[in-house]
Amino acid sequence: MICRMHTKTAFRPELSASRMLVVKAGSKIVTPADTASAGRIRLLVDDIVDIVKTGRRVVVVSSGAIAHGMRALRLSRRPATIPLKQACAAIGQARLMHVYNEQFSRHGVFAGQVLLTWDDLRDKKRYLNLRNTLFQLLTSGAVPIINENDSLGVEEIRFGDNDTLGAQIAMLVNADVYVMLTDVNGLYDKNPAEHADARHIPVVERITGLLHAAAAGQGSEISVGGMKTKLAAAEIVTRAGIPALIGNGCADRLLDIMRRPEAATYFSPSDKRMTARDRWIAFAGKPRGSIIIDKGACAAIVEKGKSLLPAGVQRTAGSFAAGDAVEVQSEDLRPIARGLANYSSEEVDRIRGCRTSEIAALLGSKTFDEVIHRDNMVVL
Repeated sequence: MICRMHTKTAFRPELSASRMLVVKAGSKIVTPADTASAGRIRLLVDDIVDIVKTGRRVVVVSSGAIAHGMRALRLSRRPATIPLKQACAAIGQARLMHVYNEQFSRHGVFAGQVLLTWDDLRDKKRYLNLRNTLFQLLTSGAVPIINENDSLGVEEIRFGDNDTLGAQIAMLVNADVYVMLTDVNGLYDKNPAEHADARHIPVVERITGLLHAAAAGQGSEISVGGMKTKLAAAEIVTRAGIPALIGNGCADRLLDIMRRPEAATYFSPSDKRMTARDRWIAFAGKPRGSIIIDKGACAAIVEKGKSLLPAGVQRTAGSFAAGDAVEVQSEDLRPIARGLANYSSEEVDRIRGCRTSEIAALLGSKTFDEVIHRDNMVVL
């Protein structure tokens, strides 16, 4: 049953109908390096509980495990070796969850820990199991606290940053908004740390290449607060039809960021909201390989909504099996789609450029006419 909306938790108009929120708290919000962090986590939890009391659901993606582990081991610098990073994560994750449990227990609310790697999202069965677990936690009145499993993660299965992990979770739970809390209240036309006249950008209708380039700059424009990965995460969710917010979780409360336009940058979603299946195909996990196609095949896929046939394939890159997610690229290696391959990379290389009637002779049998069927492909 949806509770009556509390006046103090009323959101800005674009978010007034939001019922499912994913909130990503960066390391600077929950770091134990200063005494202010305890107060920030306390206020963050207070706001989350207030939001939950309105009948909304909140999933938290939290960084900070390595930082807490470093403090426990009295390390002054971030570890350079993977084993020491993993040890810090193993120690720090327990401490981080203790802080969250302590704060949520003040309100009689449970926090449920979920640790993930890319493989948990890449595998469809595990993806669905994860989705069921999160919704059961929410139905039980608990707040899921999600982090990357840094104590086990290696390069091939790491998200690399929790901005990306949060974006994946937002799509998995079909969130109505994805909120990234950092140490700056969104985008600026210049680096506010260096330019007193820097102007805040309250709304971004579309994330462009120029915006990405500005975020990737060193010490200029908007390259503060890890903005490069946050922009990439915002682009993922907005393309899936989910709005995003970037706000200052150090200086402002979560409720302020949800209410006041000047406290955050709002990224408008695309008009078309992807289905859960399309989101999984397009964004869940890293593609196993690539299929490079010619101009005719590009036009058929993008403009006419056709399947990818062997005749349009020029070559493959990487190694993938039948059923794996692959990226479809143009001749200049520009990503145009993602889909589930009907054939392995070795088989695609053997049938590339041929007609569908020739597949059986080249492979010994034919299970599909298409290399990727349109029903299993999402144009990017």
